[in-house]
Amino acid sequence: MGSTNTRPLASVVIAPSASIAEAMAQLDRAGTGALVVCSSGRKPSGLLTDGDVRRALLREVQLHEPCGTIANAMPIVSTVPLLPTEARQFMERHDISHLPILNAQGELVDFLLRGELGTEEELAARTKSRLEQVLISPDSSIMEAIAQLDKAGTGALVLCTGGQSLYGVLTDGDIRRAVLRGVSLQSACGGIASRNPTTAQFPVSAVDALASMSRHDINHMPVVDAEHHVVDFLLRNDLVSDDELNLSAVIMAGGFGKRLFPLTAQVPKPMLPVGDRPLLERTIAQLRQAGIQEVTLTTHYLSDNIERHFGDGASVGVRLNYLKEDHPMGTAGGLRAMRKATGPFLVMNGDILTGLPFREMLAYHRQNRADMTVGVRKYEVRVPFGVVQCDETRITRLEEKPSVDFLINAGIYLLEPRVCDYIPEGQRFDMTELIQKLLDSGRPVVSFPIVEYWLDMGQHADYSQANEDVRKGKI
Repeated sequence: MGSTNTRPLASVVIAPSASIAEAMAQLDRAGTGALVVCSSGRKPSGLLTDGDVRRALLREVQLHEPCGTIANAMPIVSTVPLLPTEARQFMERHDISHLPILNAQGELVDFLLRGELGTEEELAARTKSRLEQVLISPDSSIMEAIAQLDKAGTGALVLCTGGQSLYGVLTDGDIRRAVLRGVSLQSACGGIASRNPTTAQFPVSAVDALASMSRHDINHMPVVDAEHHVVDFLLRNDLVSDDELNLSAVIMAGGFGKRLFPLTAQVPKPMLPVGDRPLLERTIAQLRQAGIQEVTLTTHYLSDNIERHFGDGASVGVRLNYLKEDHPMGTAGGLRAMRKATGPFLVMNGDILTGLPFREMLAYHRQNRADMTVGVRKYEVRVPFGVVQCDETRITRLEEKPSVDFLINAGIYLLEPRVCDYIPEGQRFDMTELIQKLLDSGRPVVSFPIVEYWLDMGQHADYSQANEDVRKGKI
């Protein structure tokens, strides 16, 4: 099942060969009261608790001894996904405070703390809170649905009529497809929703819910009672933990930021503070929370400032690599000089503040079997004059101050490793040139509409807006 926390799973895993002193330091950082001892990969060989360490100290065991020698070699684990209520009952029945969750291969996929699950009353309140966040009327506009999805962070909403009577389910994908079809965002969201979603009948076990979601290849499922009223809303992440995403990322952080001068005279643009931390630190945190563990930063202007701040990435929970460009290589040129990725990788400009769901973008990329997926954003241009349409000399139509919608390049891309073969070596090359080259070669390039928060922090007004939006909790 999904954790109720956002800590990386790696923070609670330790090798049996690590010293007791190292284990004590890691326990202090993790704050979990226990670590899972894994001998190879993520296959547990024991559980090491604060109590194990204290008892070892009382026995005067030396701190340089391997921590595996003092761990419990036969901890209680669960090999099936558990809903929060099931997990709490399981832990109370066995009188344990820590529960490793293993997959069918015996690998650690989650680590539950009894204290984080909450009481039965708290779990009920959590279910009620989620329902309040995801319920929406089918008469609400698509624009209103986008705003609610952004707040809920669930990737889908449940449409209900007459209180909580199920009408349909509206996903991120439904909205993106509507945007690509040119559907007005003022249209009712019920018109683009799935009217016959897969549901579960209350009560449902985690095992049965996961089996149904896997069978229908869905990530969201309403739970209904006998009257077809929605009583819960399950996410696949509730049932399985996918802590590490099979995706690496590249952030282009080498620009001069001339339009933001003098703010960027001594600070590279991606390091300008947005809220309580630099924009680049905020972006890396989003990548880590999505499960991305490896990030490469392409740097040029004031690159030492960035490297001094982040080091090897341990302080921000990722593995950081640096590609320092001796001269600007454009938005794609540096990719050719990188070690070739083994799978799809994300590339994004370092001056973007966004709430884009990276997992959703990867699923979309794979579904469309694309070589490259380009994040696009709807951009409205309002003409400040009345527009006159003519047939030669005769006026056929007048339109007062119309607006025209475009899809613009949002500076976020997903690429397959083979795409790098289209980038010339050692010369400046931009993403726009790469996209055109792929199109000319007949390669599949698709667009991914970004309906979540997005801001290109290119000018002073944008920078002020970014800080204001963070202050108001919009991102």
